[in-house]
Amino acid sequence: MFCLVYRSVASPTFNQVDVKEMLEKARDNNSRDSITGCLLYYEGEFIQYLEGNQIKVLNLFDKIKEDKRHKEVTILAYGVADTREFKDWEMAYVDFFGDNDQINYFKLLIGSYKENPDSTAHLNPSVNAFWIAVRENLGKTLESQP
Repeated sequence: MFCLVYRSVASPTFNQVDVKEMLEKARDNNSRDSITGCLLYYEGEFIQYLEGNQIKVLNLFDKIKEDKRHKEVTILAYGVADTREFKDWEMAYVDFFGDNDQINYFKLLIGSYKENPDSTAHLNPSVNAFWIAVRENLGKTLESQP
């Protein structure tokens, strides 16, 4: 299983409606290509974890790099894993506007990571890079929410 984590900055005109439209299309395409993962979007920044067949993930990433809806696409990590981390999600998406189950889930994950950062040592390096990026970019925001 190949996995890749990247960060990017959304174009200034990108908004929540655009995110939802993008997700609908991405979920259909990812389902077709057996790609799973997680997309975080907050305050104009994306962090995404993709996993699946290496060629299909890299082809998708090539398309992502060319997408005009964002810029400054930077790979944070990539590698091979034994299993999928997001096996049931064609593309999980976390909405950071209002309290919901996904935010509560991410609060628990970030809290757990902060309490015991060594607990992620068993994770593949790409998943670890994903959670580090989430913690660095979103941890304070999640902690401040009720």
